[in-house]
Amino acid sequence: MLLVVVFCGANLPVMAADWRCGADIIAGDAKTLLSTDPRPVWRDVQLNIEAVDAFAAAELPGKSFRLADIAFVPGYGDAARVWLEQASANKVSITPLAERSDFLGRIPVRIEDQVIGDWQAELLAAGLAMLVPESDQDMSELIGIEDTAIKNHSGIWSDPSPETAYYVRAHDAGAENIPTARDAIGRFAVIDGKIRSIEHQEWRSYLNFGSNWREDFTIALDATLRDAFANGEDFQDILQDWVGQEIRVRGVIENRGGPYIALENPFWLCLARSSRAQ
Repeated sequence: MLLVVVFCGANLPVMAADWRCGADIIAGDAKTLLSTDPRPVWRDVQLNIEAVDAFAAAELPGKSFRLADIAFVPGYGDAARVWLEQASANKVSITPLAERSDFLGRIPVRIEDQVIGDWQAELLAAGLAMLVPESDQDMSELIGIEDTAIKNHSGIWSDPSPETAYYVRAHDAGAENIPTARDAIGRFAVIDGKIRSIEHQEWRSYLNFGSNWREDFTIALDATLRDAFANGEDFQDILQDWVGQEIRVRGVIENRGGPYIALENPFWLCLARSSRAQ
Protein backbone atom coordinates (compact mmCIF):
# COMPACT_ATOMS: atom_id res chain seq x y z
CA MET A 1 0.00 0.00 0.00
CA LEU A 2 1.34 3.43 -0.92
CA LEU A 3 1.58 6.02 1.80
CA VAL A 4 -0.23 9.29 1.35
CA VAL A 5 2.34 11.79 0.13
CA VAL A 6 2.17 15.21 1.75
CA PHE A 7 4.72 17.98 1.33
CA CYS A 8 5.30 19.74 4.63
CA GLY A 9 6.33 23.00 3.01
CA ALA A 10 9.73 24.61 2.67
CA ASN A 11 12.33 24.45 5.40
CA LEU A 12 11.42 22.19 8.29
CA PRO A 13 12.15 23.77 11.69
CA VAL A 14 15.42 22.71 13.26
CA MET A 15 14.76 19.73 15.51
CA ALA A 16 16.36 19.49 18.94
CA ALA A 17 17.67 15.94 18.85
CA ASP A 18 17.47 13.81 21.98
CA TRP A 19 20.71 12.17 20.84
CA ARG A 20 24.37 13.14 20.51
CA CYS A 21 26.03 11.27 17.65
CA GLY A 22 29.37 11.01 15.90
CA ALA A 23 31.46 14.13 16.37
CA ASP A 24 29.23 15.27 19.25
CA ILE A 25 30.37 12.38 21.46
CA ILE A 26 34.02 12.29 20.45
CA ALA A 27 36.22 13.52 23.30
CA GLY A 28 37.59 17.03 23.08
CA ASP A 29 36.96 19.36 20.16
CA ALA A 30 35.92 17.06 17.34
CA LYS A 31 34.10 19.62 15.20
CA THR A 32 37.21 19.82 13.03
CA LEU A 33 36.17 16.40 11.69
CA LEU A 34 33.18 18.06 10.00
CA SER A 35 33.60 19.78 6.66
CA THR A 36 33.35 23.56 6.61
CA ASP A 37 34.64 23.95 3.06
CA PRO A 38 32.24 25.66 0.65
CA ARG A 39 30.76 23.23 -1.86
CA PRO A 40 29.92 23.99 -5.49
CA VAL A 41 26.20 24.17 -6.20
CA TRP A 42 24.33 23.45 -9.42
CA ARG A 43 21.24 25.67 -9.45
CA ASP A 44 17.92 25.65 -11.32
CA VAL A 45 18.26 22.01 -12.29
CA GLN A 46 15.32 19.91 -13.52
CA LEU A 47 15.77 16.36 -12.25
CA ASN A 48 14.65 13.16 -13.89
CA ILE A 49 13.89 10.41 -11.33
CA GLU A 50 15.22 7.18 -12.81
CA ALA A 51 14.96 5.29 -9.50
CA VAL A 52 14.67 6.22 -5.82
CA ASP A 53 18.45 6.25 -5.67
CA ALA A 54 19.38 7.42 -9.17
CA PHE A 55 18.61 10.85 -10.67
CA ALA A 56 19.78 12.56 -13.85
CA ALA A 57 19.45 16.03 -15.38
CA ALA A 58 19.60 17.20 -19.00
CA GLU A 59 21.55 20.27 -17.85
CA LEU A 60 24.27 18.00 -16.42
CA PRO A 61 24.86 15.31 -19.06
CA GLY A 62 26.81 12.24 -18.06
CA LYS A 63 26.17 12.74 -14.35
CA SER A 64 24.08 10.56 -12.05
CA PHE A 65 23.03 11.54 -8.53
CA ARG A 66 21.64 10.04 -5.34
CA LEU A 67 20.68 11.61 -2.03
CA ALA A 68 23.55 11.36 0.45
CA ASP A 69 23.19 10.14 4.04
CA ILE A 70 19.83 8.39 3.60
CA ALA A 71 18.70 4.99 2.36
CA PHE A 72 15.40 3.68 1.02
CA VAL A 73 14.14 0.39 2.40
CA PRO A 74 12.14 -2.55 1.01
CA GLY A 75 8.41 -2.09 1.20
CA TYR A 76 8.52 1.70 0.99
CA GLY A 77 10.31 2.26 -2.32
CA ASP A 78 7.12 2.86 -4.29
CA ALA A 79 5.89 5.52 -1.86
CA ALA A 80 9.30 7.19 -1.86
CA ARG A 81 9.37 7.25 -5.66
CA VAL A 82 5.92 8.88 -5.77
CA TRP A 83 7.25 11.55 -3.41
CA LEU A 84 10.38 12.09 -5.51
CA GLU A 85 8.50 12.30 -8.79
CA GLN A 86 6.15 14.92 -7.37
CA ALA A 87 9.07 16.84 -5.90
CA SER A 88 10.93 16.75 -9.23
CA ALA A 89 8.35 19.09 -10.74
CA ASN A 90 10.32 21.86 -9.00
CA LYS A 91 13.71 23.07 -10.14
CA VAL A 92 16.33 22.29 -7.54
CA SER A 93 19.77 23.16 -6.25
CA ILE A 94 22.24 20.26 -6.05
CA THR A 95 25.25 20.27 -3.71
CA PRO A 96 27.75 17.42 -4.14
CA LEU A 97 28.90 15.96 -0.79
CA ALA A 98 31.70 13.75 -2.07
CA GLU A 99 34.69 14.31 -4.30
CA ARG A 100 34.09 11.09 -6.22
CA SER A 101 31.15 9.08 -7.48
CA ASP A 102 30.19 5.87 -5.72
CA PHE A 103 30.72 2.38 -7.14
CA LEU A 104 27.63 2.78 -9.35
CA GLY A 105 28.81 6.11 -10.73
CA ARG A 106 26.37 8.22 -8.68
CA ILE A 107 27.40 11.44 -6.94
CA PRO A 108 26.09 11.67 -3.35
CA VAL A 109 24.36 15.05 -3.07
CA ARG A 110 22.07 17.29 -1.05
CA ILE A 111 19.01 18.50 -2.94
CA GLU A 112 16.92 21.55 -2.03
CA ASP A 113 14.23 23.62 -3.69
CA GLN A 114 12.27 26.73 -2.78
CA VAL A 115 8.93 24.92 -2.44
CA ILE A 116 9.77 21.84 -0.36
CA GLY A 117 13.12 22.73 1.14
CA ASP A 118 15.65 20.02 1.98
CA TRP A 119 14.67 16.72 0.34
CA GLN A 120 16.59 14.56 2.81
CA ALA A 121 14.89 16.25 5.76
CA GLU A 122 11.41 15.93 4.28
CA LEU A 123 11.84 12.25 3.36
CA LEU A 124 13.10 11.49 6.86
CA ALA A 125 10.21 13.42 8.44
CA ALA A 126 7.69 11.39 6.41
CA GLY A 127 9.35 8.13 7.37
CA LEU A 128 10.08 7.35 3.72
CA ALA A 129 13.82 6.93 4.26
CA MET A 130 16.32 5.94 6.94
CA LEU A 131 19.31 8.01 8.00
CA VAL A 132 22.59 6.31 7.06
CA PRO A 133 25.30 8.96 7.63
CA GLU A 134 28.18 8.79 5.19
CA SER A 135 29.31 12.36 4.42
CA ASP A 136 31.39 14.79 6.45
CA GLN A 137 28.40 17.02 7.15
CA ASP A 138 26.87 17.84 10.55
CA MET A 139 24.04 15.33 11.09
CA SER A 140 22.46 17.01 14.12
CA GLU A 141 19.35 18.37 12.38
CA LEU A 142 18.68 15.19 10.40
CA ILE A 143 19.14 13.07 13.54
CA GLY A 144 16.49 15.14 15.30
CA ILE A 145 14.09 14.88 12.36
CA GLU A 146 14.46 11.10 12.16
CA ASP A 147 14.08 10.79 15.93
CA THR A 148 10.73 12.60 15.72
CA ALA A 149 9.61 10.29 12.89
CA ILE A 150 10.50 7.24 15.02
CA LYS A 151 8.54 8.62 17.99
CA ASN A 152 5.56 9.41 15.73
CA HIS A 153 5.68 5.93 14.12
CA SER A 154 5.82 7.57 10.69
CA GLY A 155 6.27 5.52 7.53
CA ILE A 156 8.89 2.81 7.94
CA TRP A 157 8.82 3.29 11.72
CA SER A 158 5.15 2.26 11.92
CA ASP A 159 5.92 -1.44 11.33
CA PRO A 160 5.76 -3.43 14.61
CA SER A 161 6.31 -6.84 13.03
CA PRO A 162 9.34 -8.74 14.39
CA GLU A 163 10.02 -10.06 10.87
CA THR A 164 10.22 -6.67 9.16
CA ALA A 165 10.52 -3.84 11.74
CA TYR A 166 13.33 -1.34 11.21
CA TYR A 167 13.26 -0.07 14.82
CA VAL A 168 13.96 -2.54 17.63
CA ARG A 169 15.14 -2.60 21.23
CA ALA A 170 18.21 -4.37 22.57
CA HIS A 171 15.92 -6.28 24.95
CA ASP A 172 12.25 -7.05 25.35
CA ALA A 173 10.42 -3.76 26.00
CA GLY A 174 7.48 -5.51 27.66
CA ALA A 175 4.20 -3.65 27.28
CA GLU A 176 5.66 -1.43 24.55
CA ASN A 177 5.45 -4.38 22.15
CA ILE A 178 8.64 -3.42 20.30
CA PRO A 179 10.64 -6.17 18.56
CA THR A 180 14.11 -6.97 19.87
CA ALA A 181 17.52 -7.01 18.21
CA ARG A 182 17.35 -10.81 18.08
CA ASP A 183 14.20 -10.52 15.94
CA ALA A 184 16.10 -8.38 13.42
CA ILE A 185 19.18 -10.56 12.91
CA GLY A 186 20.21 -10.45 9.27
CA ARG A 187 18.92 -6.99 8.40
CA PHE A 188 19.80 -3.32 8.83
CA ALA A 189 17.97 -1.73 11.76
CA VAL A 190 18.04 1.03 14.36
CA ILE A 191 18.46 -0.33 17.90
CA ASP A 192 17.98 1.39 21.25
CA GLY A 193 19.21 0.00 24.56
CA LYS A 194 21.24 0.63 27.69
CA ILE A 195 24.87 -0.45 28.04
CA ARG A 196 25.45 -2.72 31.05
CA SER A 197 29.17 -3.37 30.72
CA ILE A 198 32.19 -2.95 28.44
CA GLU A 199 34.95 -5.46 27.76
CA HIS A 200 38.23 -4.37 26.20
CA GLN A 201 40.58 -6.52 24.15
CA GLU A 202 43.71 -5.50 22.31
CA TRP A 203 42.08 -4.77 18.96
CA ARG A 204 38.45 -4.39 19.90
CA SER A 205 36.04 -3.25 22.62
CA TYR A 206 32.63 -4.80 23.22
CA LEU A 207 29.63 -2.83 24.48
CA ASN A 208 27.37 -5.34 26.23
CA PHE A 209 23.63 -4.77 26.69
CA GLY A 210 22.90 -7.78 28.90
CA SER A 211 24.33 -9.89 31.68
CA ASN A 212 25.28 -12.72 29.29
CA TRP A 213 27.46 -11.34 26.52
CA ARG A 214 27.34 -14.66 24.67
CA GLU A 215 23.59 -14.31 24.09
CA ASP A 216 22.64 -10.66 24.57
CA PHE A 217 23.02 -7.74 22.18
CA THR A 218 26.59 -6.48 21.69
CA ILE A 219 28.23 -3.65 19.75
CA ALA A 220 31.85 -4.14 18.67
CA LEU A 221 34.20 -1.16 18.24
CA ASP A 222 37.47 -1.87 16.49
CA ALA A 223 40.62 -0.15 17.74
CA THR A 224 40.41 2.58 15.09
CA LEU A 225 36.88 3.58 16.05
CA ARG A 226 37.37 3.46 19.81
CA ASP A 227 40.51 5.58 19.44
CA ALA A 228 38.54 8.01 17.29
CA PHE A 229 35.90 8.37 20.01
CA ALA A 230 38.66 8.93 22.60
CA ASN A 231 40.37 11.51 20.33
CA GLY A 232 43.76 11.18 22.03
CA GLU A 233 42.43 10.53 25.52
CA ASP A 234 42.31 7.16 27.30
CA PHE A 235 39.66 5.14 25.48
CA GLN A 236 38.86 3.02 28.54
CA ASP A 237 38.02 6.12 30.58
CA ILE A 238 35.94 7.62 27.76
CA LEU A 239 33.95 4.46 27.06
CA GLN A 240 33.41 3.65 30.74
CA ASP A 241 31.35 6.83 31.01
CA TRP A 242 28.91 5.27 28.53
CA VAL A 243 27.96 2.44 30.92
CA GLY A 244 24.37 2.93 32.09
CA GLN A 245 23.56 5.31 29.27
CA GLU A 246 20.90 4.83 26.61
CA ILE A 247 22.47 4.14 23.23
CA ARG A 248 21.08 4.26 19.70
CA VAL A 249 23.02 2.37 17.04
CA ARG A 250 22.32 1.37 13.44
CA GLY A 251 23.79 -1.32 11.27
CA VAL A 252 23.38 -4.87 10.03
CA ILE A 253 22.63 -7.16 12.96
CA GLU A 254 24.71 -10.34 12.82
CA ASN A 255 24.31 -13.55 14.77
CA ARG A 256 27.39 -14.15 16.94
CA GLY A 257 25.62 -16.38 19.46
CA GLY A 258 23.54 -13.30 20.20
CA PRO A 259 22.64 -10.24 18.09
CA TYR A 260 25.79 -8.27 17.26
CA ILE A 261 26.73 -5.13 15.35
CA ALA A 262 30.24 -4.28 14.23
CA LEU A 263 30.05 -0.48 14.16
CA GLU A 264 31.14 0.97 10.80
CA ASN A 265 30.78 4.73 11.24
CA PRO A 266 30.95 6.91 14.39
CA PHE A 267 27.77 8.74 13.29
CA TRP A 268 25.94 5.40 13.43
CA LEU A 269 26.19 5.44 17.23
CA CYS A 270 24.43 7.97 19.49
CA LEU A 271 24.20 8.63 23.22
CA ALA A 272 20.96 9.88 24.76
CA ARG A 273 21.22 13.42 26.07
CA SER A 274 21.29 13.54 29.86
CA SER A 275 22.35 15.82 32.66
CA ARG A 276 25.94 14.68 32.02
CA ALA A 277 25.69 15.78 28.38
CA GLN A 278 24.36 19.26 28.93
